[in-house]
Amino acid sequence: MTGKLLGPGSGSKQKPSSDAQSSDDDERTMPEEKLLLNDPKNLHVFSAHSLQSKGWSGWYKCHQRLPNWMPQRFVICVLAHFGFIFLYIMRSNMSLAIVRMTTPYSLLETDHLISQVDYDWSMKEQGIILGSFFFGYILTQIPGGYLAVRYGGRMVFGLGVGFAAISSLLTPLFGHYLGFYGFVLARALCGICEGVTYPAIHAMWSHWAPPKERTTLVSGAFAGAYLGAAISFTASSRDASWEWLFLSAGLYSFIWTLLWFTWGNEYPEIDEVISEYELNYLTETVGAQQYTQNPSIPWMKILLSYRVWAICVCHFAANWGFYTILTELPTFMRHALHFHEGSLGNIAALPFLGMGITAAFGGYLVDNTLLRCLNVTYTRKVTIALTFLAQMMFFFYAGKATEGYEFMICICGALFFGGLSWAGFGANHLDIAPDYASILLGITNTAGTIPGIISPIVTGYLVENKEELASWSPVFLLSGYVYLVAGIYYIVFGTGERQDWADANEAVKLNSERKQSKINDVESASD
Repeated sequence: MTGKLLGPGSGSKQKPSSDAQSSDDDERTMPEEKLLLNDPKNLHVFSAHSLQSKGWSGWYKCHQRLPNWMPQRFVICVLAHFGFIFLYIMRSNMSLAIVRMTTPYSLLETDHLISQVDYDWSMKEQGIILGSFFFGYILTQIPGGYLAVRYGGRMVFGLGVGFAAISSLLTPLFGHYLGFYGFVLARALCGICEGVTYPAIHAMWSHWAPPKERTTLVSGAFAGAYLGAAISFTASSRDASWEWLFLSAGLYSFIWTLLWFTWGNEYPEIDEVISEYELNYLTETVGAQQYTQNPSIPWMKILLSYRVWAICVCHFAANWGFYTILTELPTFMRHALHFHEGSLGNIAALPFLGMGITAAFGGYLVDNTLLRCLNVTYTRKVTIALTFLAQMMFFFYAGKATEGYEFMICICGALFFGGLSWAGFGANHLDIAPDYASILLGITNTAGTIPGIISPIVTGYLVENKEELASWSPVFLLSGYVYLVAGIYYIVFGTGERQDWADANEAVKLNSERKQSKINDVESASD
């Protein structure tokens, strides 16, 4: 099998034949590395891409290719899935830990009990700590997309999780020594690190996801986020200390980071364990990859594209309902539905568990049903229409529910279809602009982060008495209307067609031509 691996500014280079794979895998990459090293302008390309064929630190080397029945792209999907599990555990653990940190407990001292609390924060101070994550998170969405295009999604995603793990490990230390401001700083740093991860994984899929499997791979990876939320709620029912919530999440996430840099590769062409069959398949369906030193990004065309804004509206709506439930469900269940605190975490985890399951399998369902009989545009629109309509109805019913079990059924149903909705808009970035998918997701996830900041504030204004079930009705009715408006907007303006500004290689070519034209003009003027 032969294919082309294009270097920056160079022509093309033939891939080694399959006969060489059993003798010396170094032959697959060394000519490319020498090419890059001989040109000082390409050193950053060498560091970001060429080293990936050898593993991130050089200590791991694999000479055994995967069998045909174990595609490397699904190995990456599973790794990304667990990565998002740990990301969401680190994101959610503060909202769980703060309950224990601010709850008084009895301490036996000199034959009598005294009441003590770790941190006596007001509700305003608690809100600032919880919101500090999102203030950091929203800052790095678009920069994360650019960095993924510039240096590779594998590197940015792995470092994002790794540094978030370090910030989680340091959170108890910051808190003990700096108190309130230490927690704000640690949570903001965690948000900054996690902000690059969603855009970065889309950069990976632009190289690894064939068009007929995009929804499956994207939804399967993102499903880990909702399972992570379910695990976090379940962990809140345990008796471990609040410090252990941060330490365990950071430790497991750091171990995952090592596995990611061991098994993940940016491009199929430089992956050492990919089978020849899969490499052939990806070359035919995704195309041979080009390493561009200075990618030209059409920022204005992206920002002014109503197709991109259609995805932004969907992302905003999907996260509005999700963040409303994520942040308010424990309070609502404890005060309005009067659930016992001991069972609260396990019951609250059920909607997120269902959402994780449907997100994981919804992509496969859409790829193997709708996409077989409809084009991409109609597939995305039908998926959004059905899922947003269902979520709207469940939120409307939740706003009218008078019994606890009725409400829980409605919320489980709403998040159930919320997982399926990612099969509609979650892969849409790759449909319309695969070369810039990471940047597009950075933009749409910025819009999707806004509900995490304003939804708790809006809820605070709408709920007059948190002990009364009727006071919560406007919160759920508002969520239903958000889904209604977003669904109509996407049906009108959404698309699955690749946009005319979406070819990065053409952009680089045009940019080079413009530079050469300017050089020629200067030379002509000097003559």
